[in-house]
Amino acid sequence: MKSKVKLQLAGKSSVPKYRQIIDSIESSLRSGALRRGDRIPSLNELCKAHGLSQDTVLVAYNELKTRGVITSTVGKGYYILNDRVDTKHKVFLLFDKLTAYKETLYNSFKEALKGKGTEQIFFHNNNPQVFRTLIEASSGQFSEYVIMPFADEDALGALELLDQSRIYMLDQGRSRFVDRYPGVYQNFEQDIRNVFAENVDLVSRYGKVVLVIRHEKGHYGEIAAGLRKFCRQHSFALAVENDAGSMPVETGTAYVIADDRDLITIVKKAAEEKLRLGSEIGIISYNESPLKEVIDRGITTISTDFAQMGRSIAQMLIDGKKDHVDNPFLIIRRRST
Repeated sequence: MKSKVKLQLAGKSSVPKYRQIIDSIESSLRSGALRRGDRIPSLNELCKAHGLSQDTVLVAYNELKTRGVITSTVGKGYYILNDRVDTKHKVFLLFDKLTAYKETLYNSFKEALKGKGTEQIFFHNNNPQVFRTLIEASSGQFSEYVIMPFADEDALGALELLDQSRIYMLDQGRSRFVDRYPGVYQNFEQDIRNVFAENVDLVSRYGKVVLVIRHEKGHYGEIAAGLRKFCRQHSFALAVENDAGSMPVETGTAYVIADDRDLITIVKKAAEEKLRLGSEIGIISYNESPLKEVIDRGITTISTDFAQMGRSIAQMLIDGKKDHVDNPFLIIRRRST
């Protein structure tokens, strides 16, 4: 039995045919021409009516199935499963790892997307094989792909498996991807320069600045570059240390710490040396978390606004925009400085 529904496709249009099929079905749902339970044209019907390949129609129908708009029954064809087209987003979230501040990001994203779609979150843990495997398995299964990248060329090559128009970058990768993919980014180099330029007193009371950072790859390199430029501009002595465990903790030094594991090491060493935070040494830690409010009466933090990042990327998807947003960067001053 043929479907009574006629889908309208433009003969000459810059819009891909698979997208026209999706748009036509959604338009019919909004107008009421299609309702839940209605049968829609089969692959063969659409192919014959519009001179399309089965692959083109399958791309459109598979996306609609992924979003829960249509379903299929063997031997009977395709039917409308859900006539609400406002709930249209099925989002693939690929984070590097779960931390307290990434949980804040995820929760704000989920809250902002509520009622507009669903999300599934995965973690690559900076493992190239895991990254590639997750990308391969997700291809064609989601309406949007929100990805936290990392500095591995082979792994990033897997992005070519995805529909490029559906990729959004999150948090990292601004220097490499801002001209290619929309998203919400940290501008690591500029952020650290600006926050210290606006709060010079954080380090001016100390004779030396030490950046504690495990390596200078990817965004860590951008952090180091930004702090070097600030220190040169303001004539502060700067040292970069990659191993917190082997370095001394010395009075008259402001420590800027990128990794929470190194923060614990430095705080312990300061306690062993009986050095008072905020007077004899200063500590500024990357990324705000509730624990830093209470460690040694409070640790000063510099951090992107992870809650705002989650809201911004969710709203971008809801609005269908392709923006390139630099996320707000914050400082919370506490007794450690």
